Order: sequence, then C-alpha cells, then structure tokens
Amino acid sequence: MQDYEIEIPQFVSDLIDDQTFFIALDKPLVALNWQRDIREKIKTLTTFPKRCSVAPESKHLDFEVRHLLIGEYRVLFYIEGNTVKLLDFKGGAQNKPE
Repeated sequence: MQDYEIEIPQFVSDLIDDQTFFIALDKPLVALNWQRDIREKIKTLTTFPKRCSVAPESKHLDFEVRHLLIGEYRVLFYIEGNTVKLLDFKGGAQNKPE
C-alpha cells in the first residue's frame, strides 16, 4: 500500500479557517469540532486518494481533478506522483460543480 504526502496550500488552509470562524460566531464548540473533522478527513487522503471520484471541473483542465466529499463541502485535489495536492475547498453556494 502506497502512502501519499498531502500538500495543503496556505489559501486552502485559510478557507477552512475562515469557515471555522464563521461557524464560531454562533457555535464556538461546534466550529472547533467541525474544523478537526475536516482536517482529519483530509488526512485520509494519505491512503487510496483515488477512491474519490473525478470532479466535474476536470473537463476544463488538462489534468485529472478529484474531490473528497465531506458533508456539504468538497476538497478538490490532484495526484502528482506520491503527493496529493489540494486545489480548493468549497462549501455551500460555492459547492455546485460545474
């Protein structure tokens, strides 16, 4: 079984943090649990990232983009060698695939 590295660009981490802060406005404890859950699920991409389906956005690109579905959120990523590279974090109204 191959283990993959996960590369999370700062802006993707910032998007997750921004959503956490938004949730925390009403429910601080829920926000912290939500953020922990999101980050734990992203870590699961270290094994079998190809279990995630190809994202509709792939049709607009020259490489294959996959998405990890987490409730109403999607983590867009691609695989390069033994690295899973996150591209975006989408939720709510932004989560409508193209």
